[in-house]
This record gives sequence, structure tokens and C-alpha cells, in this order.
Amino acid sequence: MPDGASVVVTSASRGPWDLRGWGRVVDQTFFPPICPACRARVCEVGEDLCGGCAADLVEVSGLRCSGCGDPNDTILARCGECLAGPRRPWDHAVTAFAYGGLVRRLLQRFKYDGATCLAPLFGRRMAEAWAQHGLPDVAAIVPVPMPALREFRRGYNQAALLATVIGRRLDLPVRNILRRRHRVRRQATLDRQGRQRNVRDVFAVKRNAKRLDSPILVVDDILTTGATLEAAVKALRAAMPASVSILTLARG
Repeated sequence: MPDGASVVVTSASRGPWDLRGWGRVVDQTFFPPICPACRARVCEVGEDLCGGCAADLVEVSGLRCSGCGDPNDTILARCGECLAGPRRPWDHAVTAFAYGGLVRRLLQRFKYDGATCLAPLFGRRMAEAWAQHGLPDVAAIVPVPMPALREFRRGYNQAALLATVIGRRLDLPVRNILRRRHRVRRQATLDRQGRQRNVRDVFAVKRNAKRLDSPILVVDDILTTGATLEAAVKALRAAMPASVSILTLARG
């Protein structure tokens, strides 16, 4: 063989005793992929859900409103609901799912029942939605922080888990530069005005955080009235990012 020549090892040249192929067979036979939604076996290679759950998990389709991420019902950049209300403090929004049905049940499990196994599924779908409908020049991802005591009791921050998966998918760094200044009541128990008052000035940029300069993407699990995300984005503006966009799993 000439000096410096390389050897290309093909499946035929590995011989009958190559263990890698057998390892895959054993893995798929005794440890088949399981649907994180219903725990049934996933039969289709490369899929992350079983056929039934995949049919029920309907993603938002069509053009998106830049204000809320929902399907756009106007010829402008924002939908009718966003045009009728005050302008959002962010520059662009994308959401993956409408909040209801299977999405609602899975999100409840993810947030309150410790079902962190859903993070890869949710994060991948959010990353795909952003790649299709988001802006191309985002430089970093910022998750919305939880109250410290609530995160301690739960054991994780669902927004941070989603941000980690999305960051890996989009090859973007995750920067935990937001902090909560004080405790607040649960948003789910309040009306729209109460939610806005509840989170007013609750977020701040950490003292050791560097100036951002570049466009950033804020990640959270759900956008309902938008009060929490609005408060987070307004606080982030102090770090002087070039622009701020948001990405959520669902639109309530």
C-alpha cells in the first residue's frame, strides 16, 4: 500500500463479527424508542412521537404574527389582535403550538409533574419553528427565570431546559443573564391587568452581565397575555441588545 494512503472501511469490510451493527439491533429490540407523550412504542424510525400523538400534536402553520407568533389574519406583519392592542416590546415572535388538547396536557406534565423527558421533544419543535419563521441573525438565547424558591421546589426551570435544547439545535449560546428581583403571585390566578401589575419591574439584568450588542432570543414555555415576557424583555433592553425576539412553546 502506498505511503500516506487511507483505508476506507465499509460495512462489507468489517466482517461478520463487527459489533456495532449488532449493538444497534439489540438496542432497538430491547430498548425501543418510547413516545414521551403516552409511553407507547415509536414504530417509525427517526420519529419522536407515536403515530397517534403525532396526529394530535398539531403545530401552528402558515404565516406568523410578529407580535404574538400566532397565525396572521392580516396582510400586515401583526395580527388583528396585536394591532388592536399596545405594541409589544419585542421585535419578533414565534410560537410552535396553540395551547389546547394534547399540548395543554403535556405542558402541564412538563411544568408540574416532573416530566422533563418532554424537553427534547418540545425544544426540537421550537427550534424547527424558529428556523422556519424566525430571524436569522440571533446571537444568543436567554431563558426567562423562575422564582428561586419555586425552582428549588420543582427542581428545574422549564424555560431553561427548553433553551438548552434549542441552543444545541440552533448552535447558539444560552445566557442566563436575567434575575428576579422579588417574589410574585402565580400569573395563572390573575386577570390581564393583574398579571401586568404583578410582574412590573420584577426582572433585572444581572450585575456581572456584559453588554449584549447582538440580537437575542428570549425563550419561555407559554405566551398568554404576554405580561411576563414583556417585563423580561423590558429589563433586557437595559443590556442594549440590537434586537429582542421571543420564542414560546405555546400560545394560550
